[in-house]
Amino acid sequence: MEAEKLDPVAILESLGLNGPVHTTPVTGGLDAAIWKIERGTETYALRVLRPEQAPVAKREAAAMATAAAAGLPVPHVHATGSWQGRPATLLDWCAGRPMADELQSHPWRAWTLGVQMGRTQAAIHALPIPNAFPDVTPWRDLAGPNEPIRAWLDRIPPRGPALLHLDYHPLNVLADGARLSAVLDWANSRPGDPRADIARTVSILQFAPVPARPVGIAARGTIRLLQAGWRRGYERVAGPIGDLAPFYAWAGAMMERDLAPRVGHPGAAWLTEAHMDRIRGWTEQ
Repeated sequence: MEAEKLDPVAILESLGLNGPVHTTPVTGGLDAAIWKIERGTETYALRVLRPEQAPVAKREAAAMATAAAAGLPVPHVHATGSWQGRPATLLDWCAGRPMADELQSHPWRAWTLGVQMGRTQAAIHALPIPNAFPDVTPWRDLAGPNEPIRAWLDRIPPRGPALLHLDYHPLNVLADGARLSAVLDWANSRPGDPRADIARTVSILQFAPVPARPVGIAARGTIRLLQAGWRRGYERVAGPIGDLAPFYAWAGAMMERDLAPRVGHPGAAWLTEAHMDRIRGWTEQ
């Protein structure tokens, strides 16, 4: 979303935050415009979505409120509303920086942060489904009409339903030094089998470079160590994960469907047809 076409001060006034503020645009991706808002000693994050994403904003707020009530590290929601039809949310500005950035400068923290990341995801899966959760596309449908994968999943005894994040990776998890400080971006959250969320995280660690550019040998080693710690932390809380093969196939198909329209986009120079072929090969395997 092009943040320069929006007026953050007017949006803040529509949410009830008046008076002089300092606004700084933050990279928000294709779906959201984000600003850092400073007013005196207070610091917030302003997140604005596209008009058709009103249900997404409602779902995010409900999921974060549920997580916060359980003591999990999520931003506090100060206000929600809309401006010119666009859903807007005013959140706490959380301490720390994306875990991907922390690992770039301190790769030796990969195991410690990975364990915390796994434990936190297991805690998310233990949360109740929010009562006010709006209707949402079922998790299986996110992979598209892939009948072999659906048939495979149908043969497996289900688990849950759990609260799934479905975008849980080191760009949406903040680290304050060696401490996991916040989980962001709950736009994909919905009820489902927790193994789907686990497989989704693995697929992102495998194929979406973190940070989003080509990853060298040393960085791949850091990601592997992070992933090993993440799995250890998850299983310490939730027990053995078990066979994920059908969920990996589902997660690969979901990633193909999600990324295909973005090939060639200026903000995703790393995403090429060769990269898509790697994802397809993993899914088919």
